[in-house]
Amino acid sequence: MNYKLSKYLVFSEPIINSNYRLVYSTISTTLTLLKVNIYDKLINKDFFSLKNDSIFDRLISSKIIIDKTRNELEQIIKYNKKAIANENVLYQIISPSANCQLGCNYCGQVHTKKSLDDNLNKKITARIAVNITLKKYKHLHIGWFGAEPLMGLKNIKKLTLGFMNLANKNNCSYSANMITNGLSLKKDIFFDLVEKYKITKFEITLDGTQKHHDLRRHTKLKEKTFSLIFKNLKNIVNDNRFEKSKHKIIIRCNVDSSNYKSTYDLINLLEVEKILDKISFYTAPIHSWGNDAHLKSLTHEEYSEFQIETFIELIDKKHKVVLLPGIKTPIVCTSLYEHAEVFDTDGNVFNCTEISQVPIYENDDSFKVKKLYDETYTNNNRPYSSWNDDILNGEVPCTNCVILPICGGACPKLWKENISPCPPIKYNIKDRLLLHFSQNNRKILSKKNV
Repeated sequence: MNYKLSKYLVFSEPIINSNYRLVYSTISTTLTLLKVNIYDKLINKDFFSLKNDSIFDRLISSKIIIDKTRNELEQIIKYNKKAIANENVLYQIISPSANCQLGCNYCGQVHTKKSLDDNLNKKITARIAVNITLKKYKHLHIGWFGAEPLMGLKNIKKLTLGFMNLANKNNCSYSANMITNGLSLKKDIFFDLVEKYKITKFEITLDGTQKHHDLRRHTKLKEKTFSLIFKNLKNIVNDNRFEKSKHKIIIRCNVDSSNYKSTYDLINLLEVEKILDKISFYTAPIHSWGNDAHLKSLTHEEYSEFQIETFIELIDKKHKVVLLPGIKTPIVCTSLYEHAEVFDTDGNVFNCTEISQVPIYENDDSFKVKKLYDETYTNNNRPYSSWNDDILNGEVPCTNCVILPICGGACPKLWKENISPCPPIKYNIKDRLLLHFSQNNRKILSKKNV
């Protein structure tokens, strides 16, 4: 028969009295429960006897069994490139200030008191006005980034009014998000940004409870920050306007070997203070940002095991957790979008968020897409734009990885720097299968004899 087993499958160990196995296709992003005899036939490539089984059509539609002539890697890369070509959201990232109150011990940036001036604001607006005409974009989305974006709050307000007008002129809708340390995110500022300046999502970092957070995310003068950030958070989510606004706050907990255990205490604190059910929460391993911060991080295996434990903790507290991706990741990061750009206070334009204000890249013009103060500067080679071809040509381990469709290769920059950015799902996906299935099929699991 002209069939073969897909290369992009993950099988669980036997479950439910050892009568079944789970199989997850990272191409179709579907989870299927298989009887062990079906599993055995698949592994032994006995497709002929499966042809008459009622599950056969499902095996085909879920891309568990595929046409023998299909080159899956080529199709994945083709799918990714098509997604990039068809993308109709123009994503632009702006650092309105180069300053930050914090002196985090793992940050790779060097902060200054520089902010965008009126001249640079005009140049950024003019650049985005050109970018929005390069394709038939339907939406303009701005990411307010740092250093700390709220140190440039006046610039955010000035620029936003121009961007909303620009979007309207080009028949585009408009929205924005912000990554902030939360120190200056007072309740009134939050709702002003939500209601007048269309910021729909805020991401705030808390590195554990007060004891651990304040050791890592203190001010440059070593002053503690947890209490003020947490107070701001409580004031926002307890305001009646927050639930009505439908806007989103995400708490990210950066972890390494020194603080990861405090994550459980932070989750408990968020629950006790009645915050956990109003926000999204996730952990992230410390990674290299042009420095050696990743050397203090947990190993991939240690972090993936820790992540499963935090998932269980969150699930027990009825907090929504995404265990298995429901969609593929064809565009892995900012650098792969055709016209996504990152603007900083020096007038530099990048297509990667982790270059600006990092000393190791300061004199490397190859990372700069444009210099707004230098009309003669041109760079037609956007860094990392060849990423999908690099995968297809076998230049990175992603070429042979089973989770490629849902991962996209993670971070091209780190791969180029010989640092593996593999996500934890690569190491804990089998545990995720079981957690996902147990969450959604408690009735099946409660039966003693299936």
